[in-house]
Amino acid sequence: MLLKLTDVSKSYKSRYGRVIRDVLRGTDLAVEKGEKIAVAGPSGSGKTTLLNLAGALDFPDKGEVYFNGEPLSGMNASKLAAFRNRKIGFIFQFHHLLPQLTLWENILIPALPGNEADAEVHNRARELLTETGLWDIRHQKPGELSGGECQRTAVVRALINNPPLILADEPTGSLDSENASLLIDLLIRLNGKEESGMVVVTHSMEIASRMDKIYKIRNGKLEEG
Repeated sequence: MLLKLTDVSKSYKSRYGRVIRDVLRGTDLAVEKGEKIAVAGPSGSGKTTLLNLAGALDFPDKGEVYFNGEPLSGMNASKLAAFRNRKIGFIFQFHHLLPQLTLWENILIPALPGNEADAEVHNRARELLTETGLWDIRHQKPGELSGGECQRTAVVRALINNPPLILADEPTGSLDSENASLLIDLLIRLNGKEESGMVVVTHSMEIASRMDKIYKIRNGKLEEG
């Protein structure tokens, strides 16, 4: 099992420790290698919270998150940082590219902490940029690119370290319908080619229907279908 959340609960509290809202309650989720999963639900239902727990950007009040059978709660700070950088590819609604850097420089940023921006990484970057149709504009900066091109760049950046798990939080939310469809086509194609697991948080049932499984969050719990 690539990713497993077991009996996970998460609430938001006031600064005095009083529970303001229970977001997730005894939630379970399992993701296999190569599997595409959609998590749908209305705004505020806990979709992003679930993704943050899966990617160790936040931690549950109760329950455990496992990656390849190892509990994330057992990792120290440096191991967690390496886990996020090497094992997870994050894609957000907005691309968060650094405006002063070129497309090429932006996608190599995740490879820098491990000092692996070498020929092998450059070859992978070249392959991904060619696959996504971005190779010819690799020296342009984000301000010179369209929204769709910026979001495709964010996808390449997420994949540069060949992570086994992709976590995408409303990845098409800032795009028009045509570019949204193209981006999902790209994610599905790369998911199949890379054989990575993928969890996509979306409010769009059209996008969700293209995944292998659909979960909806209701009253803090995941329900399939």
